[in-house]
Amino acid sequence: MSLVLKIVLGILYILVCIATVIITLLQESKESGVSALGGVETSMFDKKNGTKEAFLARATVALGIIFALFAIALTIVYRLV
Repeated sequence: MSLVLKIVLGILYILVCIATVIITLLQESKESGVSALGGVETSMFDKKNGTKEAFLARATVALGIIFALFAIALTIVYRLV
């Protein structure tokens, strides 16, 4: 049972990692990295609700949370077994 759980969680974790990379790469850059250091403030919540950018921003946050939860779950499973 524990081996199956490790394999399933590992595969799901890899899929979440791949999805996070893809969603992050699909987002458009609004400013260069240097201008962000100059005090230009942006927020992902400033975008309109129905746009592609808003969807990608929410998906990135959701996948980040799922990524962290899977990392914690995998740590617990590997420590217990």
